[in-house]
Amino acid sequence: GVLRCGYRTEADTARPGYDYDHAAGVLSFPDGAVEAHLAVAIARKGRWEGRDRFYVQLTEVDDPEEPVLIGDASTCAVTIDESSRSGSTQERLLRSLDAAFNFDAIQEGNAEWGEQFLAALRPVSGDDEDAEVASAGAWALHVIALPWKLFFALIPPTTYGRGWVCFVVSLVFIGLVTAVIGDLASLLGCCMGLPDAITAITVVALGTSLPDAFASKVAAVEDPGADNAIGNVTGSNAVNVFLGLGLPWTIAAVYWAAAGRTGDWLDRHRPLYEAGRLDAAAFERGGFLVPAGDLAFSVAVFAMCATGTLGIIAYRRR
Repeated sequence: GVLRCGYRTEADTARPGYDYDHAAGVLSFPDGAVEAHLAVAIARKGRWEGRDRFYVQLTEVDDPEEPVLIGDASTCAVTIDESSRSGSTQERLLRSLDAAFNFDAIQEGNAEWGEQFLAALRPVSGDDEDAEVASAGAWALHVIALPWKLFFALIPPTTYGRGWVCFVVSLVFIGLVTAVIGDLASLLGCCMGLPDAITAITVVALGTSLPDAFASKVAAVEDPGADNAIGNVTGSNAVNVFLGLGLPWTIAAVYWAAAGRTGDWLDRHRPLYEAGRLDAAAFERGGFLVPAGDLAFSVAVFAMCATGTLGIIAYRRR
């Protein structure tokens, strides 16, 4: 019989639409055939462009009558070489810059970044025709969320710098939003007379964890596996513990070690002295102190919430 397998191109430093045209399809192998051919259109390079690379990936086709198992050697790397390695000093310099920054990826990123702002201005996901038929509720939510949409549209797309620019800027934006939510939660707790520990494990935890919960839900629904959903949850907790706590505590430890035992330090820790919980001789040079009195209560609240969540999951799966 005829054996079939799929193929598609995968971008690397070569960008689809700029260096080559994306291709995808099915290859057929009649009886006795040991090879098949596919065509990928490659754009002509300028004299100032450096070499780029993309991949051709073989995939399995959903054909129960003629199944094809793809082996380990299923990816082919295609290198698009520069038109000429000689040329003027300016051309060689531009080729070096293109190899370092990838001008085609920057052009693609500029287009994607502009599309982010256009998408932020639409009440629903999709094109302008979908926006015209949006409901009144969608428009109301859009007006409320518009400042946040435009704010987060400032994050550059993953095309720049192989995603590292997006990663670093996203961390900065997450820190800014977390700081705002923390201050608002502190003000709310002060107005309502709630202790900081209660505010931290309720309002702050809810405000900083809801985006992760929605992202995990979308990943669990749309992805064929649960890798992204579980990775998002574990990654979020790891960032909260190691970065959310570790970075501020490191900065505070360095600051108070350099500042020493100042009057401000004594005023901050006077209740600990009066309660007999702090040995004055052990901290002659000051230091960063974190009372651990709320740990048991926080663990108890977390355990109760986790038990309730697992109980709901078990009940729904019956």
